[in-house]
Amino acid sequence: MRRKWPFLLLAFTLAVGLSVPGTPEVRASEGESQPSIDRAGENLSLGTDGRSRLYPNDWYPGYKDEQGRFLHDFSYAGYRRGETELPKTAKNKRIDVTKSPYFADPSGGRDATQAIQKAIDAAVALGGGVVYLPKGTYQVKPQDGKDYSLNIPASRVVLKGDGMNKTHIYNAQQNMKNKDIIRIGNGDWKKTGISTKLRKSVTDPTVLLPVEDTSGFAVNDYVVISFETTPGFLRELGMQNKWSSRLGKVEPLFYRQIVGVDPQNNTITLDIPTRYPMKLRDNITISQTADPIVEVGLEDFSIANIQNAKSGLSEDDFKVVGTAGYEADNAKAVNVIAVANSWIRNINTYKPAGNTDYHLLSKGIILDRTKNVTVDHVTMQYPQYRGANGNGYLYQFIGNDNLIKNSKAIGARHSFTYANFSANGNVLQSSYSEKPSLLTDFHMYLSMANLIDNLVVNGDGISAITRDYGSSETNRHGVVTTESVFWNTTGQAAHPSKSGVIVESEQFGNGYVIGTKGRDTGVNVNIVGSIPDANTQPFDMEEGIGEGNRLSPQSLYQDQSKKRIKDIHLGLQSLLVNGEAIAGMQFLRTDYVHTLPYGTTETPIISAKAYDKDAKVKIKQPQGTNGTGEITVSYRGHKQNVRVKFKVADTPVLPENISISPNKTLPGWRVAGNAISAGASGELSSFVTLDNGEIMNIAELDVPVTYASNDDTIGYTEGTTFHAVKAGKVDIIVSCVFNGVTVEAREKFEVKEPIAEPEGSSDDGNLPIHTIDRDPDSRWSADGKGQYLQLELEQQTEVGQVSIQFYNGHTRSNYFDLEISVDGINYQKVLSNVASKKQAAYETFEFEPVQAKFIRYVGQGNESNTWNSIIEFWVHVN
Repeated sequence: MRRKWPFLLLAFTLAVGLSVPGTPEVRASEGESQPSIDRAGENLSLGTDGRSRLYPNDWYPGYKDEQGRFLHDFSYAGYRRGETELPKTAKNKRIDVTKSPYFADPSGGRDATQAIQKAIDAAVALGGGVVYLPKGTYQVKPQDGKDYSLNIPASRVVLKGDGMNKTHIYNAQQNMKNKDIIRIGNGDWKKTGISTKLRKSVTDPTVLLPVEDTSGFAVNDYVVISFETTPGFLRELGMQNKWSSRLGKVEPLFYRQIVGVDPQNNTITLDIPTRYPMKLRDNITISQTADPIVEVGLEDFSIANIQNAKSGLSEDDFKVVGTAGYEADNAKAVNVIAVANSWIRNINTYKPAGNTDYHLLSKGIILDRTKNVTVDHVTMQYPQYRGANGNGYLYQFIGNDNLIKNSKAIGARHSFTYANFSANGNVLQSSYSEKPSLLTDFHMYLSMANLIDNLVVNGDGISAITRDYGSSETNRHGVVTTESVFWNTTGQAAHPSKSGVIVESEQFGNGYVIGTKGRDTGVNVNIVGSIPDANTQPFDMEEGIGEGNRLSPQSLYQDQSKKRIKDIHLGLQSLLVNGEAIAGMQFLRTDYVHTLPYGTTETPIISAKAYDKDAKVKIKQPQGTNGTGEITVSYRGHKQNVRVKFKVADTPVLPENISISPNKTLPGWRVAGNAISAGASGELSSFVTLDNGEIMNIAELDVPVTYASNDDTIGYTEGTTFHAVKAGKVDIIVSCVFNGVTVEAREKFEVKEPIAEPEGSSDDGNLPIHTIDRDPDSRWSADGKGQYLQLELEQQTEVGQVSIQFYNGHTRSNYFDLEISVDGINYQKVLSNVASKKQAAYETFEFEPVQAKFIRYVGQGNESNTWNSIIEFWVHVN
């Protein structure tokens, strides 16, 4: 049975030997769907006080209505979580790019790229500084071998002009395919090797994680929380077919900083609540990272690109060599990558002399895997190319808890857009969109829990609907968001394609459209999507349509921020019941209901720790299992009370369904998907979903479980171990009886011909194994000349050619050497300084046949940058 966001996580303890009297029943496996209940969208009015039923005057984080609907706390978005103002740049520590030893030309007559970059590098060497561009025009362009004009590669560097329309950065290169004018950062979050797993599933938003081990973690550490796209995860969303090529991929979900570590109770407290249920089934991993680039700013200048003089701006011209669309494809004004606590303010685009109407070639500002970046008072206008392949997007969210406010987008393909699982907790506030060709949208891959607050649309609208578009039939955009809120949208004019409708919302689980105003105020939530399996019922909530002028507060983000910042010193860092993290713990949540397991007779014990080290905590323990505990937090004469009401479950927990997956914490399975090599063995894992919403590893329940194969000639089970015999596909069936209820599930597994996993000198999370998984949507990537990919053949044999499919191969030539070895120690070079053709398909490279056991691809980057990225690699045996 499909489960959406469970609305209350209940504590669970298994009483050994407990059973339910009566006849045993059989329940559905996780893979079986139950009929969904249609509920037409409710057009609800605001209260007499102008407030939403989900945001009463006494709202607190975690507040829910009688149907379990709730609003996330979006107040964490922006620079330093909105807790401090953007920095004022120092006037006495500026590096003036026009002075010695830089001598950048402010007239626009000569290229100033090297001079400005030299000043940036000097600021980096000093540990930070303000790189100042006085009034004038500065001509820049990518230098040889670079895919950017200017790069800020380290923390605490500010690039500052004299003001918009005074200082101009002018990119003078027409062919900017896959290149940036300004790039901040250049890589991914770098994991240190220290990681832990989630110990217990968490469903409600929480800052308190129960983990297996806290060793190596400390306050102020940055972490990346990732999950695996398991069959169960895909089925919950109805994406088991449309996202099947993503099965087994490890995806980043949350970028966080640690504010508390409790080694005694094995909990970690995060700086920002989670935005989506995290289930043990999905292999949730918390990985420590090196500190990201922080405290970088761009401010007070205008930016533009010379327009491309060639013809060809049609939808698919990004594929056609020699067209303007091809050369403008994926050209970005500002690309911010893996950066935290930084800002972009007081910047606009402009039309350079010689351009007809255009300001930019394609994209504006991209926030890629960023955390807490603020964009304030920015205007992006008139990209030249608005074709397919992601072109013409003026602002794009791909990170966590970023804030774009007081900003404008004019003449885009999509003015503002959200993409990927990692795009969550973001806020778009008090901004404006004018006449894009397509709507502001949630574009792909479940960008969860974002807030659009006081957006003014003029010839635009907000779209959050299921999208059956993508690179292949098994990699569609799919379900695009859940738990996102569209608050107080103003419709000066709807998009021409939508006839008075300014918001269309079809979210997984719940979504919320609260308050509209203006000439056009229409909302459409009664949507059945283009992907039948994607059950997005119930219809999203619409409230206060046409009543935006009396909506209180007018801005949700500003009101939530005011509440949190005012009261944070009275918050809790940790709240435990019997030593376990309470479900849905948030710093300023003041009311909890905690259900104890059926049959509990012992009075629970509460423990708590204050958020602020100077605050004091006093705990009044509950009197009995149905009592209420109270925590009083005191700080400088102010107090706040937190109540925890206890009750005992009326019945024992029962299983609803069960899922099965490979246990990849142990050796045996291949990295991607439910795959294993013939001759190998791997452990199986199963997770049972209980009727209280909890998901438990079946191994922890101490109940008998059986596994069986439907074809023992392909592979057979022995206890919890699957033994792969020969190549083919097989169903594995799991069954268990728990409290008198039988649950079963069936999952497809694939046995593949044995092959040694490729090795790589490095990777960015795109692993070497992906070069042999025959999945066109996966790859190996490593940055830097000399990075290698090595394949080992089953036995020594004669080899005379290889075939390679390069990532983005149609846009750039890739440079490499190829080396061969029979012993893995001594290598001979059979190809040297090879350049690939620009093509999307595989390319075959021949050489004089030689005996080989090991084949090593040594990457030398590509014509745009130093990245080496391969989708698939074949070795042809003579």
